[in-house]
Amino acid sequence: MPLIGVSLEPPYDPRSWSGSSKYLFDVLREQGVVPHARQVRLNALETRWCQLTSLAWPRERWRARFNASGTRFSMLSRRARSMVRRERDVEGVLQIGARLNCAAPGLPPVFGYHDGNAALRYRHFDQSQVGPEQRARHLRWEGEVYRSMRGIFVMSGWLASSFINDFGIPSSRVHVVGAGINFPRLPDVPVRSFEAPHFLFVGREFERKGGPGLLEAFAQVRWALPEARLTIVGPDAPPQVLPEAPEGVTFAGFLSKSVPAQAQRLEALFAEATALVLPSVYEPFGISLLEGMAWGLPCIAVDRCAMPEIVQHGRTGLIASAGDAFGLAQAMISLGRDPAMAREMGRFGRERVAAEFTWQRVGERMHEVLRDQYGLCR
Repeated sequence: MPLIGVSLEPPYDPRSWSGSSKYLFDVLREQGVVPHARQVRLNALETRWCQLTSLAWPRERWRARFNASGTRFSMLSRRARSMVRRERDVEGVLQIGARLNCAAPGLPPVFGYHDGNAALRYRHFDQSQVGPEQRARHLRWEGEVYRSMRGIFVMSGWLASSFINDFGIPSSRVHVVGAGINFPRLPDVPVRSFEAPHFLFVGREFERKGGPGLLEAFAQVRWALPEARLTIVGPDAPPQVLPEAPEGVTFAGFLSKSVPAQAQRLEALFAEATALVLPSVYEPFGISLLEGMAWGLPCIAVDRCAMPEIVQHGRTGLIASAGDAFGLAQAMISLGRDPAMAREMGRFGRERVAAEFTWQRVGERMHEVLRDQYGLCR
């Protein structure tokens, strides 16, 4: 018998979870593992109550308190369990994230799929938007979610270690299955010249993704490579709100893959670029690195979070020290000065994505674990 999927966002919407939700559930449906997935959400009155009880300013603090709200977590958990009880002929639940808990006595076993967790976010990107008491409560109920799960699927080994060390989950219940590119298919790699360096940054949360440090590094790159360009995709704030940018920087704004004209523009930028750069302060996984590799681009990341698991230093790209603008600039300059190396790294990256980082492979790994270790979905 199959599993049912549960998500806080519309599971098949290409905008949900940066597109990962749709591609994952599409693959699991094709494989017969999760024939259908449901969205769990509160009604308008319940949502407004949770918003009011989390009220804070500025908006970023309000959003953080809302996401860490124990009241919202309890309401969503009750709604999810009620939904699961109404299902027939399912032998398990696959839950995305930990902002609700589908597990309860008498219900099928719950499995989770995760790109991060609260312990890592508070440790690596704590902007003090949530007070210590609420943070402690958040970590407590999130830990209860993980301990109630039969098995936990994660995108990276770095994240697996956190579940084991921060939440005390036995290693036998934590399974690294990776992630895939959020494209309908692997793109055709364009014939490109690597002679004129054009760096691409893709990330909506500019500060978390290391945007300010990248601008500082690029100012140094322009001294060494006056022809170098940097295109920034993601932040939808006007450029004047962002840190002052050096010459050669273009802000392309937010480009949605679900809007055809914007998707075409994003594809054109991937095709025009000669390298992708992602120096995140906190990066649960780094899907944009996979996308850059899929387009045949060498990638520059930093030695933090799961990024070194994706970018193989010296083979598919370069890894700089986190928080070191000079080191980041030197990595960018190295690629810009050696077009042959950049081309070769891009080729190896494309091969690595095709072999390891597709949603088809993620689904196959999940299915193998469910079948061989848990006796499900045979």
